[in-house]
Amino acid sequence: MDQRSFRQAVLLLSGDHSLGILKVMRDGQWHLSSEVAHHLNIHITTASKFLQGLADLGVVERRAHDARTSEYKLVSPRLRLEVDLADDVGPLREAVDFYVTYFQVLFEGIRRLGWPSVETEMQHRLTTDHQELRAAIFQEMIAGSNGGLDRLRDLIAAVHRDLWGICSQSLGRSTAERVFQRALREAVGTHPDLAVRCGLTRPLEA
Repeated sequence: MDQRSFRQAVLLLSGDHSLGILKVMRDGQWHLSSEVAHHLNIHITTASKFLQGLADLGVVERRAHDARTSEYKLVSPRLRLEVDLADDVGPLREAVDFYVTYFQVLFEGIRRLGWPSVETEMQHRLTTDHQELRAAIFQEMIAGSNGGLDRLRDLIAAVHRDLWGICSQSLGRSTAERVFQRALREAVGTHPDLAVRCGLTRPLEA
């Protein structure tokens, strides 16, 4: 599994009732969260969240029981976690998500201010003048072939300088700062740990 999935698995399995729930599931049969919770005398929400998390990781199978509930089955009674520490694609994808969120919120802010000419110019710069950014994301870095996070930060910094120049000249520095700072807060809120650990905010400093 990738590093992100590994972190999620470790967090799940470190819970108070994780081993008990897994032991209930080891018979290989389908179980409802309510059955597991009743067996262990724990709250159904505790069992449900744990099983949903395991299903997202592929550790248990999930199928619909009725319109509102699901049931779960352990894939194997032997649980083994393997992580490739040399694979940084997971964090890179999260970094791409971080910057996508940033630019989406930024464009929404400009749109709300009612400056279509500014928005049009920003879109032109992003889609025409900076085609290298899209190529790097979708061809090089996601395939793990060139540069990784350092390359992504450099490209984002170039895009950010252009967009900041357009907005600060058209809207005024104080208005532009408010719009850009709001976008930054929203993006940091999506991946706060990664934003700090990988320095994702550095290219966005106006």
